[in-house]
Amino acid sequence: MFVGVLIPALVWGAIALLVRRHPETMAGYNTMPRKKREKIDLHRIGRLVSNGMYVGIPFMLLAPLMPTKGLFMTMLVWIPVGLLVAVVIYVNRCARKFEKEG
Repeated sequence: MFVGVLIPALVWGAIALLVRRHPETMAGYNTMPRKKREKIDLHRIGRLVSNGMYVGIPFMLLAPLMPTKGLFMTMLVWIPVGLLVAVVIYVNRCARKFEKEG
């Protein structure tokens, strides 16, 4: 049972590491106009998204250790997904904060 949670947590962590090291792999970046891409501080956005993903990993790993089954466990596993969605919404709504100065 723990392997069923460990594998998605490892994949989640690998994606977070990929986004941190290569933030240009984030969805939507390559489709932006070139002038807008030059204004964005890509490494800050990548760091924010990967940190949000890293926060979700302990929730995934702790899920099978919970004594209750059913809805509570399902919610605990889906909290990281909700965290990622919240981070993506935050980045999209506050993109001006990530524009390069100068």
